[in-house]
Amino acid sequence: MSFVLEVDNARISYAVPGGTIRAVDGVSLQLAERETLAVVGESGCGKTTLAKGVLGLEPLVSGDIRVHGQSVSSNLKGLATRVGIVWQDPYASLDPRWRIGRSIAEPLLVNRNGKIDVDARVDEVMRHVGLEPAMKRRFPHQLSGGQRQRVAIARALALNPPLVLCDEPTAALDLSIRAQILNLLKDLQSSLSCAYLYISHDLTTVRFIADRVAVMYLGKIVEMGPTERIFTDPRHPYTRALLASAPTLEKLGKLPDVLPGEIPDPREVVGGCRFKSRCPNRQEKCDVDEPDPTFEDGREYCCHFPVVRES
Repeated sequence: MSFVLEVDNARISYAVPGGTIRAVDGVSLQLAERETLAVVGESGCGKTTLAKGVLGLEPLVSGDIRVHGQSVSSNLKGLATRVGIVWQDPYASLDPRWRIGRSIAEPLLVNRNGKIDVDARVDEVMRHVGLEPAMKRRFPHQLSGGQRQRVAIARALALNPPLVLCDEPTAALDLSIRAQILNLLKDLQSSLSCAYLYISHDLTTVRFIADRVAVMYLGKIVEMGPTERIFTDPRHPYTRALLASAPTLEKLGKLPDVLPGEIPDPREVVGGCRFKSRCPNRQEKCDVDEPDPTFEDGREYCCHFPVVRES
């Protein structure tokens, strides 16, 4: 199988007063062509830092990240032709002084090799995302939130990259517009054969769009597998708690159970399982030994005492 993205034991750290934060701490994953892998977890778990590592915006302490077989750390040149990015806030990610046609054309102008008709390509990608080419003379403030996000998607796809990073692409949009953008992303993936690394805390959108889900906690992936299997039969206690916190019609008016304990200080080196301070299944072994990955029916999880599915 050909992989668009390969992350091999990647580590990214930040020096802060009082210590070091290991934002990404030994993450490994693979993303195949035309596949969508969602990375989920609480704020501060390392999702966006991982995306910045893939983009070459954050240097790796160790490990490797490869896009189409080329290491990001050693070969940043031409990375824009292999990776597109859709940021969370479409208004903040677009220059308010530029007409949207120029914003979409920017990656083409920076990376063109003389063979690209920039104007024709801008018109083409605008049609792909459901915008009329005549709109390219408008400024971002003259568009709705959904239209601005379509512009951001068009810019990400301008160079037809095999990998697109979507960092909370629907978080700043109204509920009805979210559905339009998610359907657009799925349609574009089908027609353009690109892969998505989809970062979100919105589990409803994740279940709709993702083929697989990776659950992160304190910089490490604690469970990863096919979407439906993760949602219907979580094995890691953190995954179960995360799913239980997602609002649904059945839980209307009810608050989810709160996990016991406190989130550890990210500057501290935690011995044993990093989830032990909040885990309802905690036992003595959890305090001493960090769990190794367990592989089971196409998914993996790191837990000594995994969740037993209720019959």
